[in-house]
Amino acid sequence: MPRKKIEANPDVVFLVAQLFFEGLSMREIARKVNSQMKLAKPLNRESVYPLLAEARRLNLVRLLAPIEQKLATEIAGRFGFDERQITVVRTQGRHFNEFVAAEAAEVALRLLREVASSSPKGWVGLGLGPGRATLDFSRYLGPLLQSAINVPPLKLFAICAGSPARSPEYSSTSFFNLFPAQLVKERIGLFAETVVPCSDFEKIKKRPGVAEAFAARDGIDIVVTSMGDFYDEDDLLSTFLKQAGTDLEDRRRKGWIGSVQYRPFSASGPIEERSEDMRAVTLFELDDFARLAQTKHRHVLLIARQCGHCGKTRAAALRPLLEAPRLRLWSELVMDEATARELLQAPGSRHAR
Repeated sequence: MPRKKIEANPDVVFLVAQLFFEGLSMREIARKVNSQMKLAKPLNRESVYPLLAEARRLNLVRLLAPIEQKLATEIAGRFGFDERQITVVRTQGRHFNEFVAAEAAEVALRLLREVASSSPKGWVGLGLGPGRATLDFSRYLGPLLQSAINVPPLKLFAICAGSPARSPEYSSTSFFNLFPAQLVKERIGLFAETVVPCSDFEKIKKRPGVAEAFAARDGIDIVVTSMGDFYDEDDLLSTFLKQAGTDLEDRRRKGWIGSVQYRPFSASGPIEERSEDMRAVTLFELDDFARLAQTKHRHVLLIARQCGHCGKTRAAALRPLLEAPRLRLWSELVMDEATARELLQAPGSRHAR
């Protein structure tokens, strides 16, 4: 039976949530609200529960997982980064992946305000990568922006084309609808095949639906994206390439380890593809991300979390992004606890150089 929609005064909902977190019982909450507010229908114990759920829906209450600062400090020290660039979220497995994205949304809100304070444009360009992690991120950031103060107007950019045909919700463009319309100054999509022959890419960049996005990409101040692992059977880029007839085992033998924004890398740097290889249609190459991450008032926020299907961590694929100078392509990194702990272990022989 569908849940009945609640028509409640937000002031009442907020007071109920405030009293609940102060430790009052349901009966005490009802009594106190009734004494402080003139309600057409007084609350009772049973009517308090749906108001708590309504507080969550209205984004008056946000649940964030604890942060593992010690692990972040250890990783920063091990790989030579500033610990302020790294966030480790304490999670209990893949079923809690959304809380990694939720923390990334908190980081993004801070970055949006910082960029806006230093930019004369009057707006901030936010580039969104595709995939499950960025979908969760957008689901959290949208409501967060709705209730936050000092939020700049946004231009939203899809920085990768396409998605799995049966999972269009993973398309970058689909995320636009998760943001408050009154904050969005402009939306710029990227419309093309998901993967194309490398030899055709330069021609495709000039086509309608693609050329406009490339012409506007310099307006992107912050990129938010996740990453993939070529040794994960659920990896989206691997799925696309396999559908296109690519021999994935051959690619692994040639050193392909992972991808960011559907652009592949090895243990030492970006992959140099052949003209006949298939590649994703994206606004940025890995070298572009590395330059962007090092540019003042620009940011690349990378989300690295366990596979939502099998629970495999991203540690092996993430390690080169911490070690290889050419792959320092992020400025802020948010990861789950399991990935962090595996990173601090001795690297396995699988990707040894």
